[in-house]
Amino acid sequence: MEAVARGPLRRRARPPLGALLAPARGLVRPLAAAVGLLALALFLVEAPLSLAALALVGAMGGVALLLRPALGLYALAFAVPFGSLREFGVGGVSVGASELLVAAVLGAWAARMAVTRRVDVVRTPLTLAVLGYIGALALGLLPATALTPALKELVKWIEFLVVYTTVASLPDGDEGRRLVRGLVAALLLAGLAEGLLGAYQFLHGVGPPGFILMGRYMRAHGTFQQPNPYGGYLGLLLPLAYGTVLAEWRAAWGAIRAGRPRGAWLWALAGVSGGVMLAGLVMSWSRGALLGLVAGAGIVFLSLGRRAWAALAAAALVLALLGPGSIEALPGDLVGRVTETFAYVALPDLTALEIDDANFSVVERAAHWLAAWRMFSRAPWLGVGTGQYATVYPSVALPRWQDPLGHAHNYYLNVLAEGGLLGLGAYLLMLWVALRAAWRAVGECTGWRRGLALGALGMLGYIAAHSAFDNLYVHEMYLLVATILGLAAWARGREAPETTGVGP
Repeated sequence: MEAVARGPLRRRARPPLGALLAPARGLVRPLAAAVGLLALALFLVEAPLSLAALALVGAMGGVALLLRPALGLYALAFAVPFGSLREFGVGGVSVGASELLVAAVLGAWAARMAVTRRVDVVRTPLTLAVLGYIGALALGLLPATALTPALKELVKWIEFLVVYTTVASLPDGDEGRRLVRGLVAALLLAGLAEGLLGAYQFLHGVGPPGFILMGRYMRAHGTFQQPNPYGGYLGLLLPLAYGTVLAEWRAAWGAIRAGRPRGAWLWALAGVSGGVMLAGLVMSWSRGALLGLVAGAGIVFLSLGRRAWAALAAAALVLALLGPGSIEALPGDLVGRVTETFAYVALPDLTALEIDDANFSVVERAAHWLAAWRMFSRAPWLGVGTGQYATVYPSVALPRWQDPLGHAHNYYLNVLAEGGLLGLGAYLLMLWVALRAAWRAVGECTGWRRGLALGALGMLGYIAAHSAFDNLYVHEMYLLVATILGLAAWARGREAPETTGVGP
């Protein structure tokens, strides 16, 4: 029997693993989507109605933010005044819509830059100044004994930097112009809504008995629960309104005469919103807001050039000729409200002063100023610690004034008490850098962009004056300040010839 010659055994070729899994890969995304939808459906069925609605709106908002991150800035414009209506606590700290929106906007911008592989982040001298102040606050954590308020204060200014940088880094060209004008419109609409709410409270007597004014009106307080922060919010936003009116009136009037009223929509909105906000500010009956309004308008007026100086001299001459009658022509209660402010200075011994309804608010603030000064005397270089005013207050409080009220009702003294000379120096440097940049932006920008610069300059003048009698960095209003400063930085960095007065 002959042997059969056999060749080497050949193995049947196997398809690669990737080819075997290829059909399954096509099912991954549909399966993941189905599982996600099933999980969402189960959550919506089992969760409470309010939580389910919040989750659904949040999911839709997250998708919208990924597509257009600027929508978060529009929402933030309304969240600052109205977000306090709905808050929830996390670890003893209240978290509202504003904080969530800041985190969402930051995440959306970061995701978009990761996808496009372009890092478009604008850095300005103010960026370094804010970082310096944040560094001073971080150093103030060392003497702090209560960690929660210290971290809250530090995170607040980190959020400030995030919002400022995000707004300043908005794109240029037609897209950036539409986004910025839309953001300005959102801010003005939010201010208009707050002004109308305050006017309704004033005229219809809506509020607690302690806010009754002249026996028949009610001090306007909006959604801020107190008249002073309400007046502060309107005072911060009002310069953006009258700055836009001043910068765009020629283009708006030209558009109206040319039969293109659509080109004047932002100017008209600024005029209406500014008038309503001014009324609401006066109805708040806040001394600090009234003084801040004068200071902000004054610095804007002086930035307009030689013609403004000439008009100022003419106004002073008219007042001099009219004499005392010019003051008597103003509402007496309003004049008294402003002149009472000087009673804050050089008060006698507060422990021996008899308290009544007429001097209560004056003496209360003076007592907190003295408490802040005592804190500074304890630790003049680094202060008692970031966010520690309310914690340390009981050990330095005057008799009869045991309630810390959260802050010193004078931001300069508050910073001096908590951060010492180092903290106050860092804050004043930041304020000076912002003022200098806004003043330069007024001179460099043209058209409607100049309105953004005027708004930032007037707002900073307002802050400088009102901060002597209150703390404006509360109720998320620091995010409003960051937004307007970011708009001015964008205007200065993107200045280019273009047709003004045209809507998005």
